[in-house]
Amino acid sequence: MAGMENLRFLSEDQVRRLQAEFGTPLFVYDQASLERQAAVALGFPAPFGLTVRYAMKACPSAAVLRVLTEAGLHIDASSGWEVHRAIAAGVPAKRILLTAQQLPEDLAELIGLGTGFNACSLAQLVAFGRACPGQEVSVRLNPGLGSGHSNRTNVGGPSASFGIWHTHLERVARTAREYDLKITRLHTHIGSGSDPEVWQRCSGLTMNLVR
Repeated sequence: MAGMENLRFLSEDQVRRLQAEFGTPLFVYDQASLERQAAVALGFPAPFGLTVRYAMKACPSAAVLRVLTEAGLHIDASSGWEVHRAIAAGVPAKRILLTAQQLPEDLAELIGLGTGFNACSLAQLVAFGRACPGQEVSVRLNPGLGSGHSNRTNVGGPSASFGIWHTHLERVARTAREYDLKITRLHTHIGSGSDPEVWQRCSGLTMNLVR
């Protein structure tokens, strides 16, 4: 057990007892750390309100989902399967937002349960309108700028495949009118870069789209 002394929340004796009781491989999560980080995220200054979502693709463990949901977080799901997994873990459907590159076959059923939907393209928005006319919908936009050290981590701007390009707002509005959709959220995902100045610029671009 090399490196055992580097464990943050378990002693070697505890690890051996867990091994004896449950076998290996075994994943053990620190509930206190999860709750602490959830509190930090929920405490982020947000004068206009804040909904913190956990991207469950990071770790879809039912236990982790339950802890974070009980701590006050909502869930970001990237597939219909993730939505079903979250619901099975006890997450209320109304606290799940589905943002997927491929629409699930049971989309209308998931929406009927209360799951939110984030349209990532004009084609998705049309498909959602046909399947769920008259419903509320979120729209994912590409503001024309992203942040990341490479094109693999920068998911905004001209090279990104995510989101509806910002000059297509009229087509978004036209589609919403055609299917009587109520757009309740504009969503942007710019990447995993860590430059606050880029974040600020992207936020400004997004607010301009809202206006």
